[in-house]
This record gives sequence, C-alpha cells and structure tokens, in this order.
Amino acid sequence: ISDTKLAETYGVSRTPVREALQRLREIGVVEASPNRFTRVSVVGPSETAEAMVVWLALFDVLLDEVILRADDTVLALMIKDHAEFVKAIARMDMQSAATANFDFFTRLTVLSKNAALRRAITSVVHIIRLGSLNLPEYLDTSTLATAQKMFVDALRARNRGIGHDAMVLVRGIVIPQ
Repeated sequence: ISDTKLAETYGVSRTPVREALQRLREIGVVEASPNRFTRVSVVGPSETAEAMVVWLALFDVLLDEVILRADDTVLALMIKDHAEFVKAIARMDMQSAATANFDFFTRLTVLSKNAALRRAITSVVHIIRLGSLNLPEYLDTSTLATAQKMFVDALRARNRGIGHDAMVLVRGIVIPQ
C-alpha cells in the first residue's frame, strides 16, 4: 500500500492517508515495516479464532443493550440479509454469503449507543473478515444460518433469551485450523 498513490488517487494530502493507515494498523488489518512495506495483514486461522472469542463476548453485551429497541426497519433489513445469506450458501457463493453475514450482524452493532463497544466490535470484525480469507475450509454455515434465524426471532419477540441462545450456537462454530 503506497500512501503517496492513495493520496494521488483520492486527491488528498498524504497526512490523512497516513492517519487512516495508522488507524488500520492499530486494529490489525494493515501491517507496516518502516521504509520497507505497508500491506494488508495476513490473518491466519488462529488469529481468526482469537478474534472470534472477543467478538462473541462483545456481541453478547451488545445484545443486552439493543435487542429490545431494534425497530421494524432493522428487523426487515436483517430478514433480507438472512435470506441473502441462505441463498448465497445454496449457490456456494461464499463471498456473497460473507457479505450478507457481515451486513446482518452490523445492523445490530450500529444500534449501540456505546461508542467504545461499537468501535471494539467493528475492529475485531475486520480481523475476522480478513482471517476468513485464509481458512482452510468453510465454516459451519448451516449452524450460522440457524443462529441468524434465532436472532430474527429474538428481535420479533423482543426476547434477549432467544438472542443469547443464538449466541450459544455461534460459539459452537469451530474455526478450522
């Protein structure tokens, strides 16, 4: 990644580009060696599994905050994301499935009024997304689809318990090593 080329491409000075790259380094999606390289991080299965543990803990907290106030618009968007996820899995289109899954869970994340929680979830999600590119085999998408359906049911019923039951399913998904 060249900060000079990025600055030229987007018509900005190098300062905001450098600041953005520094933020990306802080969350672990970019790595740099002074005077040698700046590149997108390679995240392996073990780092992905570690990030998933953090995401699970943070998302449990998030559920307690947002599940009771998610409105019908959010519910409709999550139903659409879930349907797209299921269709993409049926087509074996893993990129589309990953995007639909990301969109699905982001719908709840943005509802949080806790800025630190939103930032923490967002940063760890980026590590998980990068890591998913290097997994040796696919995740248990069937269990993930079931968990998504349970999250939708939890929102419909405004029931935290169903949401936490869905989290138990997600916790059972093994990151292939």
